[in-house]
Amino acid sequence: MNDSTPANDGRHDFDFFHGRWTIRNERLRARLVGSTDWEVFEATQSCEPILGGLGNVDDFVTDWGRPGRGEKFLGMTLRLFNPQTRQWSLYWAGNHDGVLEPPVVGAFKDGVGTFVGAAEHEGRPVLAKFTWDQISANAAHWHQAFSTDGGKTWETNWHMWMRRVDENGRLVHDDAVIELRQYQMQPGRRDELVELFEREFVETQEAVGIHVIGQFRDLDEPDRYVWVRGFPGMRERAAALNSFYFGPVWQRHRDAANATLLDNDNVLLLKPARAGSGFKPAASARAPVGADTLPPSVYVAGICSLNAPAEDGFDDLFESAFAPLLRGSGAELVATYVTDASENTFPRLPVREGERVFVWFARYADEDHWAQATRSLNLDPRWREVLVDAMLGDLAAAPVLLRLGPSARSELADADGPQQAAAAAVARAMAMAGAVGGPKHGRDSDAELAVAS
Repeated sequence: MNDSTPANDGRHDFDFFHGRWTIRNERLRARLVGSTDWEVFEATQSCEPILGGLGNVDDFVTDWGRPGRGEKFLGMTLRLFNPQTRQWSLYWAGNHDGVLEPPVVGAFKDGVGTFVGAAEHEGRPVLAKFTWDQISANAAHWHQAFSTDGGKTWETNWHMWMRRVDENGRLVHDDAVIELRQYQMQPGRRDELVELFEREFVETQEAVGIHVIGQFRDLDEPDRYVWVRGFPGMRERAAALNSFYFGPVWQRHRDAANATLLDNDNVLLLKPARAGSGFKPAASARAPVGADTLPPSVYVAGICSLNAPAEDGFDDLFESAFAPLLRGSGAELVATYVTDASENTFPRLPVREGERVFVWFARYADEDHWAQATRSLNLDPRWREVLVDAMLGDLAAAPVLLRLGPSARSELADADGPQQAAAAAVARAMAMAGAVGGPKHGRDSDAELAVAS
Protein backbone atom coordinates (compact mmCIF):
# COMPACT_ATOMS: atom_id res chain seq x y z
CA MET A 1 0.00 0.00 0.00
CA ASN A 2 1.42 3.39 -1.00
CA ASP A 3 1.92 5.98 1.71
CA SER A 4 0.05 9.05 0.45
CA THR A 5 0.33 11.21 3.56
CA PRO A 6 1.76 14.71 2.91
CA ALA A 7 4.94 13.83 4.77
CA ASN A 8 5.70 11.00 2.35
CA ASP A 9 4.05 11.91 -0.94
CA GLY A 10 7.22 13.39 -2.47
CA ARG A 11 6.79 17.03 -1.50
CA HIS A 12 9.92 16.87 0.67
CA ASP A 13 12.15 15.24 -1.93
CA PHE A 14 14.01 18.50 -2.63
CA ASP A 15 14.33 19.56 1.02
CA PHE A 16 17.96 18.42 0.97
CA PHE A 17 18.73 21.26 -1.46
CA HIS A 18 17.70 24.13 0.81
CA GLY A 19 20.72 26.24 1.73
CA ARG A 20 23.93 27.45 0.11
CA TRP A 21 26.05 25.52 -2.36
CA THR A 22 29.17 25.74 -4.47
CA ILE A 23 29.02 24.04 -7.85
CA ARG A 24 31.57 22.63 -10.24
CA ASN A 25 30.14 22.66 -13.77
CA GLU A 26 31.27 20.52 -16.69
CA ARG A 27 29.41 21.64 -19.82
CA LEU A 28 29.74 20.20 -23.30
CA ARG A 29 30.85 23.00 -25.61
CA ALA A 30 28.91 21.70 -28.63
CA ARG A 31 25.76 19.60 -28.28
CA LEU A 32 24.41 16.80 -30.47
CA VAL A 33 27.43 16.77 -32.78
CA GLY A 34 29.49 14.03 -31.11
CA SER A 35 31.74 16.47 -29.25
CA THR A 36 33.85 15.39 -26.27
CA ASP A 37 35.17 18.89 -25.51
CA TRP A 38 34.03 19.95 -22.03
CA GLU A 39 34.40 23.37 -20.46
CA VAL A 40 34.71 23.61 -16.68
CA PHE A 41 33.61 26.54 -14.52
CA GLU A 42 32.49 27.29 -10.99
CA ALA A 43 29.22 28.70 -9.67
CA THR A 44 27.36 29.40 -6.45
CA GLN A 45 23.75 28.64 -5.70
CA SER A 46 21.25 29.23 -2.91
CA CYS A 47 17.86 27.56 -2.59
CA GLU A 48 14.85 28.53 -0.47
CA PRO A 49 11.46 26.87 0.03
CA ILE A 50 8.25 28.58 -1.10
CA LEU A 51 4.52 27.93 -0.81
CA GLY A 52 4.89 26.28 2.58
CA GLY A 53 7.16 23.60 1.17
CA LEU A 54 5.27 22.82 -2.05
CA GLY A 55 8.07 24.38 -4.05
CA ASN A 56 11.45 26.05 -3.98
CA VAL A 57 13.44 28.53 -5.99
CA ASP A 58 17.18 28.86 -6.45
CA ASP A 59 19.58 31.32 -8.03
CA PHE A 60 22.64 30.28 -10.02
CA VAL A 61 25.54 32.74 -10.22
CA THR A 62 28.75 32.28 -12.18
CA ASP A 63 31.50 34.23 -13.90
CA TRP A 64 31.06 32.01 -16.96
CA GLY A 65 29.51 33.58 -20.03
CA ARG A 66 27.63 32.04 -22.94
CA PRO A 67 29.71 31.98 -26.15
CA GLY A 68 29.35 35.24 -28.04
CA ARG A 69 27.86 37.14 -25.10
CA GLY A 70 29.85 39.48 -22.89
CA GLU A 71 27.70 39.27 -19.76
CA LYS A 72 28.08 36.75 -16.95
CA PHE A 73 25.50 34.00 -16.97
CA LEU A 74 22.84 34.00 -14.24
CA GLY A 75 20.14 31.38 -13.92
CA MET A 76 17.30 30.24 -11.70
CA THR A 77 15.09 27.21 -11.24
CA LEU A 78 11.51 27.21 -10.02
CA ARG A 79 10.36 23.82 -8.71
CA LEU A 80 6.69 23.13 -7.94
CA PHE A 81 5.14 19.98 -6.48
CA ASN A 82 1.66 18.78 -7.51
CA PRO A 83 0.06 16.85 -4.62
CA GLN A 84 -2.50 15.26 -6.97
CA THR A 85 -0.02 13.77 -9.44
CA ARG A 86 2.78 13.56 -6.84
CA GLN A 87 5.18 14.92 -9.42
CA TRP A 88 7.52 17.87 -9.61
CA SER A 89 7.65 20.42 -12.43
CA LEU A 90 11.04 22.11 -12.88
CA TYR A 91 11.24 25.42 -14.76
CA TRP A 92 14.62 26.90 -15.78
CA ALA A 93 15.32 30.51 -16.78
CA GLY A 94 18.44 32.48 -17.56
CA ASN A 95 19.43 36.11 -17.96
CA HIS A 96 19.99 35.57 -21.69
CA ASP A 97 16.23 35.93 -22.29
CA GLY A 98 14.43 36.11 -18.92
CA VAL A 99 11.85 33.49 -19.96
CA LEU A 100 10.84 30.37 -18.01
CA GLU A 101 11.46 27.39 -20.26
CA PRO A 102 8.81 24.62 -20.55
CA PRO A 103 9.03 22.35 -17.52
CA VAL A 104 10.60 18.96 -17.16
CA VAL A 105 8.32 16.78 -15.05
CA GLY A 106 8.98 13.73 -12.88
CA ALA A 107 9.69 12.34 -9.44
CA PHE A 108 12.24 10.59 -7.26
CA LYS A 109 12.55 6.81 -7.04
CA ASP A 110 15.13 4.96 -4.96
CA GLY A 111 17.04 8.18 -4.33
CA VAL A 112 17.27 9.26 -7.97
CA GLY A 113 15.15 12.04 -9.44
CA THR A 114 14.30 11.88 -13.17
CA PHE A 115 12.49 14.73 -14.94
CA VAL A 116 11.69 14.81 -18.67
CA GLY A 117 10.06 17.37 -20.98
CA ALA A 118 10.01 18.91 -24.43
CA ALA A 119 12.71 21.45 -25.24
CA GLU A 120 14.44 23.08 -28.15
CA HIS A 121 18.10 23.29 -29.10
CA GLU A 122 19.14 25.74 -31.81
CA GLY A 123 15.69 25.58 -33.32
CA ARG A 124 15.56 21.79 -33.21
CA PRO A 125 12.97 19.96 -31.04
CA VAL A 126 14.51 17.66 -28.45
CA LEU A 127 13.58 15.85 -25.27
CA ALA A 128 15.40 17.19 -22.21
CA LYS A 129 16.09 15.10 -19.12
CA PHE A 130 17.27 16.34 -15.72
CA THR A 131 18.67 13.69 -13.37
CA TRP A 132 19.44 14.19 -9.67
CA ASP A 133 21.57 11.51 -7.98
CA GLN A 134 24.52 10.97 -5.60
CA ILE A 135 22.52 12.84 -2.96
CA SER A 136 23.72 13.06 0.63
CA ALA A 137 23.36 15.64 3.38
CA ASN A 138 26.08 17.86 1.92
CA ALA A 139 26.49 16.85 -1.72
CA ALA A 140 24.45 16.19 -4.84
CA HIS A 141 24.90 15.68 -8.57
CA TRP A 142 22.70 16.99 -11.38
CA HIS A 143 23.07 16.31 -15.06
CA GLN A 144 21.19 17.27 -18.20
CA ALA A 145 20.80 15.17 -21.34
CA PHE A 146 19.12 15.68 -24.73
CA SER A 147 17.50 13.12 -27.02
CA THR A 148 16.59 13.55 -30.68
CA ASP A 149 14.93 10.13 -31.08
CA GLY A 150 12.15 10.28 -28.56
CA GLY A 151 14.20 9.06 -25.61
CA LYS A 152 15.80 5.97 -27.16
CA THR A 153 19.29 7.45 -26.80
CA TRP A 154 20.59 10.38 -24.78
CA GLU A 155 23.61 12.67 -24.88
CA THR A 156 24.62 14.15 -21.53
CA ASN A 157 25.72 17.76 -22.02
CA TRP A 158 25.98 19.30 -18.55
CA HIS A 159 27.07 18.09 -15.12
CA MET A 160 26.80 20.02 -11.86
CA TRP A 161 28.54 18.66 -8.76
CA MET A 162 27.14 20.50 -5.76
CA ARG A 163 28.73 20.83 -2.33
CA ARG A 164 27.08 22.50 0.65
CA VAL A 165 28.92 25.45 2.20
CA ASP A 166 28.57 26.95 5.67
CA GLU A 167 28.00 30.57 6.64
CA ASN A 168 31.69 31.26 5.99
CA GLY A 169 31.59 29.76 2.51
CA ARG A 170 33.55 26.63 3.49
CA LEU A 171 32.63 23.11 2.41
CA VAL A 172 30.68 20.98 4.89
CA HIS A 173 31.95 17.39 5.09
CA ASP A 174 30.57 14.12 6.44
CA ASP A 175 33.34 11.52 6.61
CA ALA A 176 31.69 8.25 7.64
CA VAL A 177 34.33 6.35 5.62
CA ILE A 178 37.97 7.25 4.96
CA GLU A 179 40.81 5.82 2.92
CA LEU A 180 44.36 5.84 4.31
CA ARG A 181 46.46 5.66 1.14
CA GLN A 182 50.21 4.91 1.10
CA TYR A 183 51.98 5.30 -2.25
CA GLN A 184 55.42 3.93 -3.02
CA MET A 185 56.98 6.38 -5.45
CA GLN A 186 59.44 6.07 -8.26
CA PRO A 187 62.78 7.08 -6.71
CA GLY A 188 63.10 10.82 -6.39
CA ARG A 189 59.68 11.65 -7.86
CA ARG A 190 57.57 12.29 -4.75
CA ASP A 191 57.71 16.07 -4.96
CA GLU A 192 56.62 15.85 -8.58
CA LEU A 193 53.40 14.11 -7.52
CA VAL A 194 52.90 16.48 -4.58
CA GLU A 195 53.04 19.50 -6.88
CA LEU A 196 50.63 17.95 -9.39
CA PHE A 197 48.27 16.74 -6.68
CA GLU A 198 48.10 20.08 -4.89
CA ARG A 199 47.50 21.95 -8.13
CA GLU A 200 45.01 19.65 -9.90
CA PHE A 201 43.52 17.03 -7.57
CA VAL A 202 42.31 18.76 -4.40
CA GLU A 203 39.44 21.00 -5.45
CA THR A 204 38.49 18.69 -8.31
CA GLN A 205 38.00 15.73 -5.98
CA GLU A 206 36.11 17.79 -3.45
CA ALA A 207 33.83 19.11 -6.18
CA VAL A 208 32.44 15.60 -6.79
CA GLY A 209 31.91 14.72 -3.13
CA ILE A 210 35.34 13.56 -1.92
CA HIS A 211 36.91 15.21 1.13
CA VAL A 212 40.68 15.51 0.74
CA ILE A 213 41.53 15.45 4.45
CA GLY A 214 45.32 15.37 4.54
CA GLN A 215 48.38 14.96 2.31
CA PHE A 216 51.79 14.04 3.72
CA ARG A 217 55.40 13.30 2.97
CA ASP A 218 56.63 10.32 5.00
CA LEU A 219 59.47 11.81 7.06
CA ASP A 220 61.36 8.51 7.26
CA GLU A 221 60.76 7.15 3.75
CA PRO A 222 61.68 9.71 1.07
CA ASP A 223 59.83 7.76 -1.62
CA ARG A 224 56.54 7.35 0.22
CA TYR A 225 53.53 9.65 -0.13
CA VAL A 226 50.59 9.28 2.24
CA TRP A 227 47.17 10.86 2.02
CA VAL A 228 43.70 10.54 3.50
CA ARG A 229 40.33 11.18 1.91
CA GLY A 230 36.78 10.81 3.22
CA PHE A 231 33.27 10.03 1.99
CA PRO A 232 29.75 10.21 3.45
CA GLY A 233 29.29 6.46 2.89
CA MET A 234 30.17 3.54 0.64
CA ARG A 235 27.43 4.25 -1.90
CA GLU A 236 28.56 7.87 -2.15
CA ARG A 237 32.18 6.70 -2.37
CA ALA A 238 31.44 4.64 -5.48
CA ALA A 239 29.62 7.50 -7.19
CA ALA A 240 32.24 10.12 -6.30
CA LEU A 241 35.21 7.99 -7.40
CA ASN A 242 33.45 7.13 -10.64
CA SER A 243 32.81 10.83 -11.30
CA PHE A 244 36.40 11.83 -10.58
CA TYR A 245 38.33 9.04 -12.31
CA PHE A 246 36.18 9.15 -15.43
CA GLY A 247 36.06 12.94 -15.44
CA PRO A 248 38.12 15.29 -17.58
CA VAL A 249 40.68 16.38 -14.96
CA TRP A 250 41.93 12.88 -14.08
CA GLN A 251 41.80 11.83 -17.72
CA ARG A 252 43.99 14.83 -18.58
CA HIS A 253 46.60 14.25 -15.86
CA ARG A 254 46.49 10.53 -15.06
CA ASP A 255 49.50 9.58 -17.20
CA ALA A 256 51.65 12.19 -15.47
CA ALA A 257 50.46 11.05 -12.03
CA ASN A 258 50.84 7.33 -12.71
CA ALA A 259 54.35 7.84 -14.07
CA THR A 260 55.52 8.86 -10.58
CA LEU A 261 54.17 5.70 -8.87
CA LEU A 262 55.59 2.25 -8.22
CA ASP A 263 52.67 0.98 -6.11
CA ASN A 264 49.41 2.64 -5.07
CA ASP A 265 47.48 -0.40 -3.78
CA ASN A 266 48.39 0.00 -0.09
CA VAL A 267 45.02 1.35 0.99
CA LEU A 268 43.09 0.87 4.24
CA LEU A 269 39.33 1.44 4.24
CA LEU A 270 38.38 2.77 7.67
CA LYS A 271 35.48 4.13 9.73
CA PRO A 272 35.54 6.10 13.01
CA ALA A 273 36.24 3.83 15.98
CA ARG A 274 33.31 5.39 17.84
CA ALA A 275 30.94 8.32 17.47
CA GLY A 276 32.91 11.54 17.22
CA SER A 277 36.36 9.90 17.01
CA GLY A 278 37.06 10.90 13.41
CA PHE A 279 38.92 13.98 12.24
CA LYS A 280 37.30 17.23 13.36
CA PRO A 281 36.49 19.96 10.81
CA ALA A 282 39.51 22.08 10.00
CA ALA A 283 39.52 25.33 11.96
CA SER A 284 40.83 27.40 9.06
CA ALA A 285 40.61 27.38 5.29
CA ARG A 286 42.99 25.30 3.21
CA ALA A 287 46.02 27.15 1.83
CA PRO A 288 45.46 28.33 -1.76
CA VAL A 289 46.79 26.72 -4.91
CA GLY A 290 50.45 27.62 -5.25
CA ALA A 291 51.19 27.69 -1.51
CA ASP A 292 54.58 26.17 -0.76
CA THR A 293 55.18 26.83 2.95
CA LEU A 294 55.40 23.51 4.77
CA PRO A 295 53.72 23.40 8.21
CA PRO A 296 56.13 22.51 11.02
CA SER A 297 53.72 20.03 12.62
CA VAL A 298 54.30 16.28 12.64
CA TYR A 299 51.57 13.65 12.50
CA VAL A 300 51.96 10.03 13.51
CA ALA A 301 49.60 7.39 12.17
CA GLY A 302 49.65 4.29 14.36
CA ILE A 303 48.45 1.17 12.52
CA CYS A 304 47.67 -1.79 14.77
CA SER A 305 47.02 -5.15 13.09
CA LEU A 306 44.64 -7.17 15.25
CA ASN A 307 43.75 -10.80 15.84
CA ALA A 308 40.05 -9.93 16.04
CA PRO A 309 37.87 -6.98 15.00
CA ALA A 310 38.69 -3.86 17.03
CA GLU A 311 35.07 -3.72 18.19
CA ASP A 312 35.67 -6.96 20.12
CA GLY A 313 37.66 -5.08 22.72
CA PHE A 314 40.80 -3.40 21.43
CA ASP A 315 39.06 -0.06 20.86
CA ASP A 316 38.14 0.02 24.57
CA LEU A 317 41.66 -1.09 25.52
CA PHE A 318 43.16 1.71 23.46
CA GLU A 319 40.94 4.34 25.10
CA SER A 320 41.61 3.09 28.62
CA ALA A 321 45.30 2.17 28.41
CA PHE A 322 47.09 3.49 25.31
CA ALA A 323 45.41 6.88 24.88
CA PRO A 324 46.14 8.25 28.40
CA LEU A 325 49.82 7.38 28.04
CA LEU A 326 50.08 8.94 24.60
CA ARG A 327 48.42 12.13 25.85
CA GLY A 328 50.59 12.10 28.94
CA SER A 329 53.70 11.98 26.78
CA GLY A 330 52.62 15.19 25.04
CA ALA A 331 50.86 13.81 21.95
CA GLU A 332 47.60 15.37 20.79
CA LEU A 333 45.35 12.48 19.75
CA VAL A 334 43.21 13.75 16.89
CA ALA A 335 41.36 10.69 15.55
CA THR A 336 40.86 6.93 15.86
CA TYR A 337 39.56 4.54 13.21
CA VAL A 338 38.85 0.84 12.71
CA THR A 339 38.54 -1.36 9.63
CA ASP A 340 35.43 -0.85 7.53
CA ALA A 341 34.77 -4.39 6.30
CA SER A 342 32.25 -3.27 3.68
CA GLU A 343 32.67 -4.55 0.15
CA ASN A 344 34.89 -2.34 -1.98
CA THR A 345 32.36 -0.36 -4.00
CA PHE A 346 34.98 0.84 -6.52
CA PRO A 347 37.01 -2.29 -7.32
CA ARG A 348 39.08 -0.49 -9.98
CA LEU A 349 41.02 0.84 -6.95
CA PRO A 350 42.06 -2.09 -4.72
CA VAL A 351 42.03 -1.88 -0.93
CA ARG A 352 43.58 -4.17 1.68
CA GLU A 353 40.80 -6.65 2.32
CA GLY A 354 40.53 -9.35 4.98
CA GLU A 355 42.56 -7.34 7.52
CA ARG A 356 41.54 -6.09 10.95
CA VAL A 357 43.20 -2.88 12.08
CA PHE A 358 42.90 -0.05 14.55
CA VAL A 359 44.48 3.26 13.49
CA TRP A 360 45.18 6.30 15.59
CA PHE A 361 46.42 9.71 14.49
CA ALA A 362 48.43 11.97 16.78
CA ARG A 363 49.71 15.51 16.17
CA TYR A 364 52.86 17.21 17.47
CA ALA A 365 53.74 20.88 17.14
CA ASP A 366 57.06 20.18 15.40
CA GLU A 367 59.84 17.59 15.18
CA ASP A 368 61.37 18.64 18.49
CA HIS A 369 58.01 18.18 20.19
CA TRP A 370 57.66 14.74 18.58
CA ALA A 371 61.16 13.70 19.67
CA GLN A 372 60.59 14.85 23.26
CA ALA A 373 57.20 13.16 23.46
CA THR A 374 58.55 9.93 21.98
CA ARG A 375 61.43 9.88 24.44
CA SER A 376 59.02 10.46 27.32
CA LEU A 377 56.81 7.61 26.14
CA ASN A 378 59.71 5.17 25.74
CA LEU A 379 60.92 5.94 29.27
CA ASP A 380 57.52 5.24 30.80
CA PRO A 381 57.39 1.61 32.05
CA ARG A 382 53.60 1.64 31.78
CA TRP A 383 53.87 2.05 28.01
CA ARG A 384 56.11 -1.00 27.76
CA GLU A 385 53.76 -3.01 29.94
CA VAL A 386 50.65 -2.07 27.95
CA LEU A 387 52.37 -2.78 24.65
CA VAL A 388 53.75 -6.16 25.75
CA ASP A 389 50.35 -7.21 27.14
CA ALA A 390 48.69 -6.23 23.86
CA MET A 391 51.30 -8.14 21.85
CA LEU A 392 50.41 -11.25 23.84
CA GLY A 393 46.71 -10.81 23.15
CA ASP A 394 45.00 -8.38 20.76
CA LEU A 395 47.88 -7.36 18.51
CA ALA A 396 48.86 -9.60 15.60
CA ALA A 397 52.12 -7.65 15.14
CA ALA A 398 53.95 -4.65 16.53
CA PRO A 399 52.23 -1.36 15.65
CA VAL A 400 53.47 0.29 12.48
CA LEU A 401 53.89 4.02 12.94
CA LEU A 402 54.12 6.46 10.05
CA ARG A 403 55.82 9.76 10.88
CA LEU A 404 54.26 12.29 8.53
CA GLY A 405 54.90 15.89 7.51
CA PRO A 406 51.84 17.73 6.13
CA SER A 407 52.10 19.22 2.67
CA ALA A 408 51.52 22.92 2.14
CA ARG A 409 47.83 22.46 1.26
CA SER A 410 46.91 19.73 3.74
CA GLU A 411 43.91 20.49 5.95
CA LEU A 412 45.73 18.58 8.67
CA ALA A 413 48.48 21.02 9.42
CA ASP A 414 49.45 23.15 12.40
CA ALA A 415 47.71 23.51 15.71
CA ASP A 416 44.83 25.85 14.93
CA GLY A 417 44.36 29.07 16.83
CA PRO A 418 45.63 30.32 20.19
CA GLN A 419 43.92 27.65 22.32
CA GLN A 420 45.44 24.79 20.35
CA ALA A 421 48.81 26.53 20.22
CA ALA A 422 48.75 26.95 23.98
CA ALA A 423 47.82 23.29 24.41
CA ALA A 424 50.74 22.29 22.20
CA ALA A 425 53.10 24.36 24.33
CA VAL A 426 51.83 22.68 27.49
CA ALA A 427 52.19 19.26 25.86
CA ARG A 428 55.77 20.07 24.87
CA ALA A 429 56.55 21.09 28.44
CA MET A 430 55.03 17.86 29.74
CA ALA A 431 57.11 15.85 27.32
CA MET A 432 60.28 17.65 28.32
CA ALA A 433 59.54 17.07 32.00
CA GLY A 434 58.96 13.39 31.34
CA ALA A 435 62.18 13.10 29.38
CA VAL A 436 64.23 14.76 32.11
CA GLY A 437 62.68 13.26 35.22
CA GLY A 438 61.26 9.98 34.03
CA PRO A 439 62.63 6.56 34.95
CA LYS A 440 65.54 5.31 32.89
CA HIS A 441 65.86 1.65 32.18
CA GLY A 442 66.37 -0.73 29.26
CA ARG A 443 67.43 0.58 25.87
CA ASP A 444 67.39 4.37 25.83
CA SER A 445 66.20 4.96 22.27
CA ASP A 446 63.73 7.58 21.07
CA ALA A 447 62.36 5.13 18.53
CA GLU A 448 62.54 1.92 20.55
CA LEU A 449 58.81 1.29 20.90
CA ALA A 450 57.09 4.36 19.55
CA VAL A 451 58.20 3.89 15.96
CA ALA A 452 57.91 0.29 14.82
CA SER A 453 58.13 -0.20 11.08
